[in-house]
Amino acid sequence: MKRTRQEKIRLGVLLVCICLFFGIAAARLIQFQVFLAPKYSGIVQRQSSGKVSIPAERGVIYDRTGRIVANNVTVSSLYAYPTDSRSLKEVSRYLERLFSLEAGTARKKYGLAVKKFRWVKRRLPDELAAKVETSAPAGLYLRKGKRRDYPNGLVGKQILGFTDIDNQGQAGFELAHNSTLAGKPGWADIRRDGLRNILRVNETALVKPVPGASYVLTVDWYLQEIVEEELQKAVEIHNAKSGMAVFLDCHTGDLLAAAHFDPEETYRDRPVKLRPVTDQFEPGSVFKVITAAALLDDGQINFSDSTFCEDGAWRIGRRTLHDDKDRGWLTFREIMELSSNIGIAKHAIELGGEQLVEAAQRFGVGQKQMSGLPGETSGRIARPSRWSDYNVSALAMGHAVTVTSMQMASVFGAIANGGKLHRPRIVLGEVDDEGYVVNHREPVVVGEALSKGAADSLRAFLRGVVERGTADIINSKVIALAGKTGTAQMPDPENKRYFQNRYIGSFGGFFPYENPAVAGIVVIEDPQPIHYGGHTAGPVFRNVAERYCVFRSDLLGDPAHMLLCDDDRRSPLIEVPNLMGRTLGSAREEVDKKNLKLRCGEGKGYVVWQFPAPDRLVLDGSEVMIAVADGENVSPEMIDLTGLSIRQVSAFLEYCGISYEVRGNGRVVSQSVGAGETILDGSLCRLRCRPI
Repeated sequence: MKRTRQEKIRLGVLLVCICLFFGIAAARLIQFQVFLAPKYSGIVQRQSSGKVSIPAERGVIYDRTGRIVANNVTVSSLYAYPTDSRSLKEVSRYLERLFSLEAGTARKKYGLAVKKFRWVKRRLPDELAAKVETSAPAGLYLRKGKRRDYPNGLVGKQILGFTDIDNQGQAGFELAHNSTLAGKPGWADIRRDGLRNILRVNETALVKPVPGASYVLTVDWYLQEIVEEELQKAVEIHNAKSGMAVFLDCHTGDLLAAAHFDPEETYRDRPVKLRPVTDQFEPGSVFKVITAAALLDDGQINFSDSTFCEDGAWRIGRRTLHDDKDRGWLTFREIMELSSNIGIAKHAIELGGEQLVEAAQRFGVGQKQMSGLPGETSGRIARPSRWSDYNVSALAMGHAVTVTSMQMASVFGAIANGGKLHRPRIVLGEVDDEGYVVNHREPVVVGEALSKGAADSLRAFLRGVVERGTADIINSKVIALAGKTGTAQMPDPENKRYFQNRYIGSFGGFFPYENPAVAGIVVIEDPQPIHYGGHTAGPVFRNVAERYCVFRSDLLGDPAHMLLCDDDRRSPLIEVPNLMGRTLGSAREEVDKKNLKLRCGEGKGYVVWQFPAPDRLVLDGSEVMIAVADGENVSPEMIDLTGLSIRQVSAFLEYCGISYEVRGNGRVVSQSVGAGETILDGSLCRLRCRPI
C-alpha cells in the first residue's frame, strides 16, 4: 500500500521523536552510570546501609592485693524482628506465655511490628535465656553482651560507683574514669530497604571494639570491709544519724578505705556520692592538731611552762569559753591530752588568726585534694576582716571552718610521716594485656605542712591522748594508737546558731605509733545519748586498727605484697588456677605451669579447698595453699604453717574449723599442731610469730 505524503511526514516525525527519546535516555543513562556514578552510589549506600555499634568490653578493676572488685559477665538480651504478619503473631503469643501477660497485650507492650527491631528484655537471667534459646519462634533472637559485676556485693560500692544498662559509669570511680574504662566501641554493618526497614544485621565487626583499660586501685578491700562493718555497727549502737570514715597510707597518700553509712539511705546498691569526699563538717577539737602544729612550728611552745585554764570558764569580750571540766594550770602536753578549749585558745591568740589560717592551708584545708573521685569539695576556712580574740579562739577549736573527712585523714597522715602532705591517690596503675602492672602512679607530695621536729613532738602528744587523755577508753593492748578526739556542736542553719543537744563525734589518728603506716578519721553524726568523740568514733578507729593489723600485719610492713611496679621492672601478675576437684599430682603440675608454689599436706584424694581463690591475681612465685580429701577420711590434715602470714594461716585454720591462739606478730615460726597430724574436733593450735 502506497503511503501518502502526509503519512510519511507523520511517520518520520514519530521516528525522529523515538530516536530522540532513546538518545536522550541513553545520554542520561551514561551520565548517571559514568559521570555521576560516585555521587549517586554514595547516596544509595547511605540510604540502604548503616552501622550499628558493638560495645567494647569494660576494663576490670582490682584492689591493691589483686582481688577483682569489678568485672564483666556475659548476659543475653532478647530482641524481636518479625519478618511478616504470621511471624508477628507467633512472637506475640510466645512472649505472652513467657512473661505471663494477658492475651493480645504483648504487641503494644513491646511495640512489635513487621520488620521492626525492638528490644524485649535486656539482661535476661541465665535460666530464662536458656529456655528462649531452645523454644523461641522465628522473629525472636538473643544477643550476647556484657554486664558489670561486683563480686564483693555492696562492699566498696561507694568508691566504685556503678554503671547503667549500657555499661557506662554513673557514679564513683566508674564515672570518674569512664572514658578509659569503657574502651572504644566497634561497628557492624546493617542493610535497609527503600522504606528504611532493616533487612539484615551483620554481627561481624567491620571495626573491632577496643577493650577498656583495667586498673589496680590503692584500696584494700579487706580493710574496706572492716571499716564498713564497724561503721554500721557504731551508727546503730549510738542511734546516730550517719557515720563516715577514711583511712590512708601515711607515706604515699594511698586511699586504703573510705565509706559512709546512713540508715535512711535506701539505695545503698546505687550510691550517688562518697560522703567522705563530698560532705563538709565542722571538725571541732580534732582540728586542734593543726593549731598545735602551727604553735610548734612557730616555736611558741615551752614544754616546761603551764597555762592557767580558768577553772573551766573564760570570758572573752561578751562571750564565755568553756571546758568540759574545771581545770587550772596545764602544760601544753596536758592541754592536748585533755583537749582544753581555753588552753589552746590562749596559745592561739598569741599566734594570731592569719598565721593559724596559713597553717591550715599548708595542711590543705579549703582546697580540693584532686583525689580523682567525683564530687570532691574543698571545705572552707573563715577569714574575717578583723581578727578578734574570740574569732581566733573559735578557729583554734575547729569552729568557723569546714573540712572533709578525706582532708582530715591527710592531716593526720602528714603528722604521722614527719610533715609531708600527700595528695590522696586512688590508682596504683593499669594492667596491660599481658598481665603486667604499667603506668604506675607515683605518690605526689603537695608540700611540707609542718617541720619534722614539730611532727615528732605532736605525735608524742597524740599518743598521750590515747594513753592518758580524752581517748584513754580506746587504748589498745593489740596495737599502739595515737590520735585526737573531737566533739563539735552541729550548726542549726535555720536559726543561724548551734544546736545545744546535737553533736558530731570524731576521732582522727594513726597506727602503729612506733612506726606509723595508716592514718585516718572516723566521724559519727548526731550520736545519742553519748556524744563524745572518744566514746563514739574512737572505738570504731580502735576496732579497725586491731582487726586490720592482726590479719594484714604483713601488708603493713612489706610492700612486696602489693601490686606495684617501678621504673626498671614490670611486675607480672599470675591468675590463680582453679584447682578444685583435681588430684594432688594434677594440682602440682598446674601451679608449676603458672610459676607458682604449692603448699599442702601429704594426704591423698582430691582438692577440696584452696587459698587464694581461683582467678585471683597474685605476684609471680606466690604460694597457693590447698587441702585434699579422699572422701572417706573427712578430718583435715595439718600443713606446715611456718613462714606464712597470719592472714594466710587464719584462712586455712578457719576452713579446718580449729581454734587457734597467736603470740607475736609477723610470720609463723612455730605451731603446736605439727604438719601431717590429723586435726580433731576441739583442737587448739598455738602459733608463735615474729617479723621476718
